[in-house]
Amino acid sequence: MSLTPMMRQYYKIKERYKDCLLFFRVGDFYELFDEDAKIASKELGIVLTSRDKKHPMAGVPYHAVIPYIRRLIEKGYKVAICEQVENPSTAKGLVKREVVRVITPGTLIEEEFLTRESNYLMSIYKDKKYGISLIDISTGEFLTTTVNTFDELVAEILKFSPVEVILPRDFDNIDEIKKLVDVVHPLVENYYNLDEAKFLIEEFINNNKELNLSKESLLSVGAALKYISESLKVKHLKLYLQTYIAKEYMLLDSTTLKNLEIFKNLVDNSKRGSLLEVLDKTKTPMGSRLLKKWLQRPLLNVEQIERRLESVEELYNKSFLRENLREILKDIYDIERIASRIEYERASPKDLVALKDSLKFIKEIKKFKFNSKMLNNIVESIESLEDVEELIEKAIVDDPPINIKDGGIIKDNFSKELDELRELKNNLEKILKDIEERERAKTGIEKLKIGYNSVIGFYIEVPKSKIKLVPKYYKRKQTLANSERYKIDELDELEEKLLANDEKIKNLEYELFIYVRDKVKEKVEDIREVAKKIAELDVLSTFAEVSVLYNYTKPKVYNGYTINIKDARHPTVELNTKFVPNDIILKKDSRIILITGPNMAGKSTYLRTSALITIMAQIGCFVPAKSAVIGVVDRIFTRIGTVDDITRGYSSFMVEISEVAQILKNATSKSLILLDEVGKSTANKDGVSLAWGIVEYLHKLGAKTLFATHYHELSELEGILEGVKNYHFGIIEKDGLIEFDRKIKRGASTESYGIKIAELVLPKEVIERAYEIYNKLEKSSGDNEIVRYLAHLDINNLTPIQALVELDKLVKKCKKLLRE
Repeated sequence: MSLTPMMRQYYKIKERYKDCLLFFRVGDFYELFDEDAKIASKELGIVLTSRDKKHPMAGVPYHAVIPYIRRLIEKGYKVAICEQVENPSTAKGLVKREVVRVITPGTLIEEEFLTRESNYLMSIYKDKKYGISLIDISTGEFLTTTVNTFDELVAEILKFSPVEVILPRDFDNIDEIKKLVDVVHPLVENYYNLDEAKFLIEEFINNNKELNLSKESLLSVGAALKYISESLKVKHLKLYLQTYIAKEYMLLDSTTLKNLEIFKNLVDNSKRGSLLEVLDKTKTPMGSRLLKKWLQRPLLNVEQIERRLESVEELYNKSFLRENLREILKDIYDIERIASRIEYERASPKDLVALKDSLKFIKEIKKFKFNSKMLNNIVESIESLEDVEELIEKAIVDDPPINIKDGGIIKDNFSKELDELRELKNNLEKILKDIEERERAKTGIEKLKIGYNSVIGFYIEVPKSKIKLVPKYYKRKQTLANSERYKIDELDELEEKLLANDEKIKNLEYELFIYVRDKVKEKVEDIREVAKKIAELDVLSTFAEVSVLYNYTKPKVYNGYTINIKDARHPTVELNTKFVPNDIILKKDSRIILITGPNMAGKSTYLRTSALITIMAQIGCFVPAKSAVIGVVDRIFTRIGTVDDITRGYSSFMVEISEVAQILKNATSKSLILLDEVGKSTANKDGVSLAWGIVEYLHKLGAKTLFATHYHELSELEGILEGVKNYHFGIIEKDGLIEFDRKIKRGASTESYGIKIAELVLPKEVIERAYEIYNKLEKSSGDNEIVRYLAHLDINNLTPIQALVELDKLVKKCKKLLRE
């Protein structure tokens, strides 16, 4: 097939970007061809045409391309932007074109594409363990760690919610990763070269000499750097890589993150109803992102927790100070992301003005005086960056255009050369006005005027009624309905001077803007530090604000064992319903709480409340309770709810037991474990036996445990294992109806009230038959109940009085059976 030179150029470029939709600049449009055009037409709803009846094509205007690209990125496509890199009017032959940017969800730095949240690209490499790297190129944050198991990897994915994952093409669990992340890009082998990874780290990482990375981390970091540099088309990056160890913070596994609804709810996987939504009253995008990071990694260090709590306490008590601080914070732009755009030389004039307007508030913040050591250190260590503010103030107009090549960016009196060019332009424009007035006087045509368009340049326009007065030296150029347009030699000469001068002004303004941006770039690390400090002030003041708003109290956090929470409330449930507070007490002599009672009575909410309050305390926030003493917890595990995992061929019971196995394998005596209805996915005897064995194992381990169950047989463990205590949620029966009082009480529940609760929805006939069957089953199980009772009676340690009491109980049980 014969191709035009432009199409040959297109295919040559497309060959290098096969996995992208190639936006190919042609004049005022970006065009897509062949299969790319078909995809764009379908996804964007734009017209599909053809070129020479051979090549399907679709296009969008270059000045309105952003919304189209955003829609494609959100759908998981990679977009390559191919620009004309020379002026078509001066090009000899075919205009040169190059791809200047590859846009993917994880490599966004453009403000138009980003939300307030972190925008992580995750890079994964597996050998003996999993190497994980997380980079938010829009803020410069770069983290790496290793984990040992796939479940730990999943936990990190759920914590950080990456928008894109890159991994080797032969990665074992790609399908499972795709269930967690919308955009997963398998990469070819050449992204995972150890020598190249070391080279890239040496080139792009500021602190490379301080790092001691495993092979897995090295290769995950190297792949991320290669992918980003190819996407941004930059040869120089300036990044600071931080290693982190998940075990240095409270560990929250993947199941726990989901069950506790910390970042997303279980219903529609959105932020609505999550702990994050309740707490996120931040004023700045930097603060919002930092809050999520603190929730991802609750602290274990009591001193660090206490410093945060002291700061929150001061802001909580000093409402005037808190409100003033938050009033200032609300006007600060996302300077963290502006810093990144400056570093990657993508910052616009508007970005610099936003930075200047934000830095103005630093002086106000530095006036605040605090008693809290942490707050004082933050305020005192913030750099004012007055030199950056002053430079931008002198150089950039207050309301600049977005396009840095359109002119109108630089203020007067910043550049002598620019001022002279502008004065020359003003003089030329005055000359133009003088010509117009002269020609009116000379010809007697009062309505004669001078205009300009891109087709014929400067012209003289004369009404048709006055054509007879036009001099012979006027050259007709254009005929309109009511007028004629003419040229004169003097206008052509003036036009040439004006256009040349305009071009000089635009070029000089562009050069001056680049100079200013480069000077600001020298301070980019300082700007990032300011952003971090602002974020900390934002989160701490937000904790105080939320605590006042929802009546939270300061917890006492210490290195001991006990958790003692008075009138605990669930932070999200209490906002949507009338909530009944309950005490939560876990200590050495009552470290396992067995909770019985009917469905819907509040057992699961009680379990979740204990964990959420513990997490809130360990991130340094006040908590929803009358008082709270929290012995630092190293890990929180949950086993709540039952689902199948068809992809692995796991039944609901196998899922349940697998999760319990992970808990028993990884829990320590400092862990908090929440188990809900363990064993119910199998037959009753098997379930009871497994649940019994699990409780005994946890008792030996010493972990703090809340164990909700319908197996009343487990209540016997209170008399067998020291540290196991029975509690229950009951119901109130009134006039044949039931109500939940939502209060936890000492002792075991005597029944589950399953049929009673079913009465609320099931037909009467079904309920009556259920009671008949229930009574029969009760009679047949009565003997077994007495056998179990006798089996656990320790007669050697009974006093005569205690023996009579136990005998009386036994007689009553027998009489009850006979009556039935």
